[in-house]
Amino acid sequence: MSRTIALLTDFGLDDPYVGQMKGVLAGKAPDSKVVDVSHGIAPFCISQASFFLASAIKHFPDDTVFVSVVDPGVGSGRRIIAAEFGGCVVVAPDNGIIELAEAYSNGPIIVTDLSEIANKIRSSSTFHGRDIFAPIAADIACGKSLESLGPKLPLRDIVRIGLKKPLWMENGVETIVLHNDRFGNLVLNIPASQIMPERMSILCKNLTADVGTGDVKRVSCYAELESGVLGLIVGSQGFYELALCQGSAAEKLHFGPGDSIVLKWGSV
Repeated sequence: MSRTIALLTDFGLDDPYVGQMKGVLAGKAPDSKVVDVSHGIAPFCISQASFFLASAIKHFPDDTVFVSVVDPGVGSGRRIIAAEFGGCVVVAPDNGIIELAEAYSNGPIIVTDLSEIANKIRSSSTFHGRDIFAPIAADIACGKSLESLGPKLPLRDIVRIGLKKPLWMENGVETIVLHNDRFGNLVLNIPASQIMPERMSILCKNLTADVGTGDVKRVSCYAELESGVLGLIVGSQGFYELALCQGSAAEKLHFGPGDSIVLKWGSV
């Protein structure tokens, strides 16, 4: 039986691009279940795609084939790779998409260079998601071995965009925003396994007056927050989030993916 195929792109849903990819998959892997992780990645935002991928992998069947196409270098000489995380395979451009999944993986990662076989596929120069990634993913889902598709690559040779880990200091941490969701929660690069203090303060130039001093309270759910009080909460994606109860932390702080925030222990 064909493996599940999961799609992650920055294509949006207004154009025919996602539908065309699914059409290719339906033709080449008709028995595969095709699941949309998201097509709402900000255009060209590799760091956000990396977060979405790392967050999604653990919730899918172990043998899922992920097609992760956020590809600013489409049509260029950038490599196309397949990265094995246990039983699942991620087919993606070699541009940093797998970086967070790699950082938080507990097992070995094996990477195959698909560039040579990709170059043999007749394709447009602007839509490799449909013309190259989808057919290769379908072949893998239907049982084609990665050994037959290309040579192995040393993990050290894979492109990374430098997604930072938290920078821990004596009395605080510098953290990076990985994502702001539609509710305005700011997902940080601090893993849920990290123990955080009950009281913190934000040091930043973007703090707006209606947030007050920038005090942050660690809570276990949104309802524990008083109106207008910033909270630090373990989110559903396995990372800490800055949040407001029924409000948008992103709008109040004017932060988005890639921005740096310093959390200091204690109140201002």
